[in-house]
Amino acid sequence: MKLTNALLLSMWLSCAGAGKNYKSGYPAVDQVGTVMTFPYPGFAGSVEFWSTVRTPKAHGKAKITRLSETTSIDVRVDDLPPASSFGADFSTYVLWLISPEGKLDNAGEFVLQGDGSKLHTTTTSGWFGMFVSAEPNCLVKAPSRFVVLVNASSVNGIVEPGRFAIINYVTPIVPEEN
Repeated sequence: MKLTNALLLSMWLSCAGAGKNYKSGYPAVDQVGTVMTFPYPGFAGSVEFWSTVRTPKAHGKAKITRLSETTSIDVRVDDLPPASSFGADFSTYVLWLISPEGKLDNAGEFVLQGDGSKLHTTTTSGWFGMFVSAEPNCLVKAPSRFVVLVNASSVNGIVEPGRFAIINYVTPIVPEEN
């Protein structure tokens, strides 16, 4: 198990060096295939979001409070371009929660006011990671590959090591040729 975690961490870090988020100083992630998940029992603090090369200036922060069976999540994102900048099929951004096993939850839509947005959501999950992707609508059941922000790989105040979760993306349907 430790070897698997070490391999996933090395893959994560090799992608993370691809660019630089000049606004926040965090490394911009090139290709997102995994997200670090964390346990949040009795936690009250914040988690930074790292940008991807798709939106190198974007940044965000989530305030997380889990003092009962429900986790409260308040996210602020800034410096995001309109989702349509990725193509006419995209119209919004969605926050995703992912369990260590890879179970995905669409946690809500970011409605941009200029280039930023706020979102409040809750979950009963006590262990999860977060990422933001551009989507055609807010009702999607699985994320597109247009990931623009991903939670940082460490969180101050959490002692237990995190676990990587693999993102299962939407596979586009390609019409068969006759």
